[in-house]
Amino acid sequence: MSQEQPIEKESPLKRRRDELGLTQREVAGAIDVSVQTISNWETGRFKEVRLTLPQVKALCRVLRWTVEDLPDDFKPLD
Repeated sequence: MSQEQPIEKESPLKRRRDELGLTQREVAGAIDVSVQTISNWETGRFKEVRLTLPQVKALCRVLRWTVEDLPDDFKPLD
């Protein structure tokens, strides 16, 4: 019998950052939040992400997402 590896839960934000080769620092700088804030979003420590409209636009630009592409939540998927 083979043992299955547990599937690691990953944040959609982290996955997209990795796809684009971006660091937390680069994303944080683009939307004017701290690196710790990005880390907290990716680990699910913040229950709700609060961004201004200019920050949402900047996030879409840096991640190359449309508003429709933005996930409803940045925490790791179950």
